Amino acid sequence: MFPLLANVSLDTDQTIAATRLLLHIARVDGAQTAEEVALIRSFYEGAGDSATWPDFASLQPVRAGEFNQTFAEPAQRDLVVAFCLMVAYADGTLSADEMSAVAAVAAGIGMPPARVDELLALVKDHMLAQFARLPDAASVATVARELG
Repeated sequence: MFPLLANVSLDTDQTIAATRLLLHIARVDGAQTAEEVALIRSFYEGAGDSATWPDFASLQPVRAGEFNQTFAEPAQRDLVVAFCLMVAYADGTLSADEMSAVAAVAAGIGMPPARVDELLALVKDHMLAQFARLPDAASVATVARELG
């Protein structure tokens, strides 16, 4: 779990909405990868009592502007946008189209662009921290350069 967001909770409707936003991000570059789907499924199924929720496979990507009032708390918006960024990176790169889509999601749920930039930096740091314990420093440095 992304440490900054450990104490943030979403209700059922918010979790479903967030999952649909994540599915939208995964499809921006034309195809969902197995890594993207696994991350989104983990988010959805780990968020609560998903046994009573719609089946993950039945969820459809969001329509533009559909969730502009759904995430009332800033921490909830942080959670959604941070996970959007993680999904965008799940295939190994954050493309310009994916970044534009994440920025559009953020704007649609009321997040200022400066906060998106801050979250992007935090997501990159979090991702690098996952590799920091590896003995191969050169590989970690390569990943850091690829993250930007």
